[in-house]
Amino acid sequence: GRPAGLVSMTPTSWGLLLLACLAWLTLSILAHDLLLAVESAQAAATREAEARLLARDMELQLLRLQIDPHFLFNSLNSISALTSFDPGAARQMAIDLAHFFRQTLAMAGRERIRLEEELTLIEHYTAIERQRLGDKLESRIDAPPETLAALLPPLTLQPLVENALKHGLRALDEGGLVQIQALVRDGWLHLAVRNPVPAEPTREVGLGQGLRHLRERLEATYRDRARVSWGPTPSGFAVEISLPFETQTP
Repeated sequence: GRPAGLVSMTPTSWGLLLLACLAWLTLSILAHDLLLAVESAQAAATREAEARLLARDMELQLLRLQIDPHFLFNSLNSISALTSFDPGAARQMAIDLAHFFRQTLAMAGRERIRLEEELTLIEHYTAIERQRLGDKLESRIDAPPETLAALLPPLTLQPLVENALKHGLRALDEGGLVQIQALVRDGWLHLAVRNPVPAEPTREVGLGQGLRHLRERLEATYRDRARVSWGPTPSGFAVEISLPFETQTP
């Protein structure tokens, strides 16, 4: 006896339908809020990654600015002095200096370089310093072939070698050995720079700041997967670094 098209529903059915609609509406709002939260988190992660990359680039540029002026000035003075009594040594020093700065400029736009490239840079640097320090400076690189393809941020080790000379070896009348070591073990690249220091080393602010700066650079690149430690040893001073062993940029 009812018109066609209408369905008879009890008050309980109407209540259940209303609850179902409210539940669907609530779930829709929650899903929408969750989607917004995920998008916001992704945008924040992207901004953070871009900020870290920009920070690394800025840090590398600042590091190059710290290295270039005084190192270039001292090297040019040494070349000028050598030209009067040892032109061959002056020419070789100029060649090493050109290679050194060519490599540092080439590294500016790169996030990672091979360990082999970093060690080549160090070889040019120590060759230049050896012209200035003579027999006072000995350097040795212990890097097995399997370590050379490992990737690391540019200018990771070279500033440590510079610190080893500035804060350690130059203050010693007899000079000493600066040793760079590399080892791959269990998926990790282990690096170390060791050098002698005076019995009463001078406390210079630049050393601590440089090491903390290195730690911050590696943390920005590897998060909690990088380790940096430093301190006195029976033979002098050592800086040790542990990084994930990677041969391809992740």
